[in-house]
Amino acid sequence: MSSEGISKAAEAIYEIFEKVVENHDEIINAIEKLVVLEKKGVLDEVVKLSELRVPLSPEEMSEIASKLEMFFNLLLSADERVFKVVKRLLDALEESMVYEPMGMMDAVKNLRDPDVQKAVGFALTLAKNFGKRI
Repeated sequence: MSSEGISKAAEAIYEIFEKVVENHDEIINAIEKLVVLEKKGVLDEVVKLSELRVPLSPEEMSEIASKLEMFFNLLLSADERVFKVVKRLLDALEESMVYEPMGMMDAVKNLRDPDVQKAVGFALTLAKNFGKRI
């Protein structure tokens, strides 16, 4: 490498170093958030989403970025219990994609099932607590 090339590389490294020093608090904060998202298994899903190739306008990209920021803040504020409940709900939804139609009498018979009783209890408790907040 020529001395001119080495000089340009050194300048580029120095500029990067200056930016890191100027923004070190923000960089540390971003890394901490990425670690949390990685531990929660969310980061892999975001990477998968980023692989989608759809032409978007700058306005659409800005809107998506804003919504993603809000989404990440929401994810970071949720505790582990919420994630477990959401994971169980998603698993149940996936399993429930194949079902048999049932009438009112079949629905009433199913209320004797302890699993159905737990789900109904959860749904009613959720409805009550949500109703208090709207």
